[in-house]
Amino acid sequence: MSKIQFETMRNGYNRYQVDDCIGRMSDDLDELKKKLELYTDRCETLEKQCQDLKEKYTTLSGELRIKEQAAEDIARIALREANVIVATAQDNADVIIQEALASAKQILLEVSKLGEETGEVKSRMMEQLEELTNALESFEVPPLPDLSLLKD
Repeated sequence: MSKIQFETMRNGYNRYQVDDCIGRMSDDLDELKKKLELYTDRCETLEKQCQDLKEKYTTLSGELRIKEQAAEDIARIALREANVIVATAQDNADVIIQEALASAKQILLEVSKLGEETGEVKSRMMEQLEELTNALESFEVPPLPDLSLLKD
């Protein structure tokens, strides 16, 4: 901002010019305060959204870990059961073999479905995390006004 000069009068500066300048500066200050309040509110909103997304991410991460663990457990149990079924099938007739294969197929289909669901959850979480990162990177804080102009 350029240096402000006032006309001099007999008893000092031109009072009307000074009052007008102070009025403009006061209006500018009020406008800047409003902008600052808006930016502060927006920042708080974004921080709240960020916190909500972090909580959601934590929740989804926990769910993903649980589902991955369940998938591993199911796969381990399925493999164990499949081995038992195969051993029993070898000892018994063709009917038992057919039943065992059908059961193993169903278990493997369930494991496959669970694996797909886990991948989908992971993809959604990655998209949400990228959206959050983009929102935070695009947020710009306006430069603060030079407050030294308000000093006497």
